[in-house]
Formats: sequence, structure tokens, C-alpha cells
Amino acid sequence: MTMKKMTDRLEAVFTLIPKAEVIADIGTDHGYLAVELVRRGRADKAIAGDVNKGPLASAKAYVASTDVAQFINCRLGNGLQVVKKGELQGAVICGMGGFLMRDIIEAGPELLDFYVLQPQNGQAELRQYMVQQGYRIVREVIMTDMGKHYQAFLTLKKGRESVYVTADGPVTQATIDAKDPYDALPDTSLLWLIGALVQREKPPLWQDHMAHLLHIRESALAGMTDAMAHTEKYQALAAEVKELKELI
Repeated sequence: MTMKKMTDRLEAVFTLIPKAEVIADIGTDHGYLAVELVRRGRADKAIAGDVNKGPLASAKAYVASTDVAQFINCRLGNGLQVVKKGELQGAVICGMGGFLMRDIIEAGPELLDFYVLQPQNGQAELRQYMVQQGYRIVREVIMTDMGKHYQAFLTLKKGRESVYVTADGPVTQATIDAKDPYDALPDTSLLWLIGALVQREKPPLWQDHMAHLLHIRESALAGMTDAMAHTEKYQALAAEVKELKELI
């Protein structure tokens, strides 16, 4: 059959996924990513999980129509509660808020070797949480899809990085050997929001990404009255505008 095309957002996320025996696609929606994980050789088996019956039914129907259906298991349930301890090595979680992703990871049933995360908000807090849990952020991408900017990143459990090194995958020896820009990064730095790796690499969408973040804050400042100029909120926004301009 003709395979359904993933969105530009999911294609960008796919570039971050290391090869593993079993990977879970949490919040699978139509199941497209789970199928591609197996079809393109990123995983030997995939688990497609969704908390909603409708999307999971769509995923089951799509998976059943492919030639890799025997390698994909669709499960109804909340987050990573659909898997058992020791069942997989990594998970992909897309299209949710960063705080919800944090809760899903925390609920377990265990901390995995890696996570590929594409949060819709709470990027700074999610990055900080992963580092606090003993993970290293090793790859980041920014992308556009349907006119919107998105971020995604790959985190590897410290001490397990070498397991996922390949010559042509998202984790190379050079990736591991490179200095970690998140090491000792102050909690107040906007790089937790922006992405310290994309700031270092400055990919093609970097300027647009930064201009978008700057525009949001400058517009908010412009909407404030003169009487608010000495408020904590105004001063915080002004400081962020200054930092963004220094980073561009």
C-alpha cells in the first residue's frame, strides 16, 4: 500500500530517534510515527500508545493496513503506563505540553535510556527536569509546520550514551565528545527555553526562531503602559529582550 506521509514536524522529530530494539510512540494519534519507526529500521518493534479511544482506533486500523503490523502493538492507556518495566529502551513523546511530558516520564514505570521530546510549551522546565534526572541533551532541532515553529530534542541517560552511537544516526561519537552547553548553565538562562545546542549550531531556521521569540516579548512590552515600567513583569520581559538580542 502507499504509506501515509508524516507531517514536516514528525519528519524532523524522526531524525532525532536512535536505533533500538523497542521504542514507544506515546500519544501516537494515527500511528504514522510508530509505523515509520519499524519500516525505516529505527526499531525492531514499536508500541503505539494513546489515552483516547478514537485516535487509538485510527492507529490500529492504519497499522493493520501496513506490512509491518506484526511488529507494532497498539495500546490504550495513560502515557507510559501502557508499557511494562524492562519492555523498551526509549520513547517518543510529541505534541503535548512540557509539564505533561514531565509527569508522564516521572510516572514511569521506569526511566528509559532515551526520550525524544517535542513539547508545545514548558520547554525550559522540561529540559531542566531531564538534566536533573541524569540525562544529557545531545541533539536539538527547530522546525516549522503549518506556519508554526516547533522544537524537539533527544535526551540520553548519562552512562548509556555509547550504546546508541552509530556512524550515520543521530548520535555519533563526535556528538558525545562535544562539550555539553547545558553543563552548569544558570537556571535563569533563556537557553533552556531556546535550546543551547541550536544556539551553538545556528541551523537555517535559527534567525526566524529568534525573531519570533523576540517579537512576542517586544509586543508584550509595547502593550504595557508607562506606569508598568517599574513592575517586576516589565523588568523581566525587558531583560529577556536584552538577552535574546545578545544571543542572535
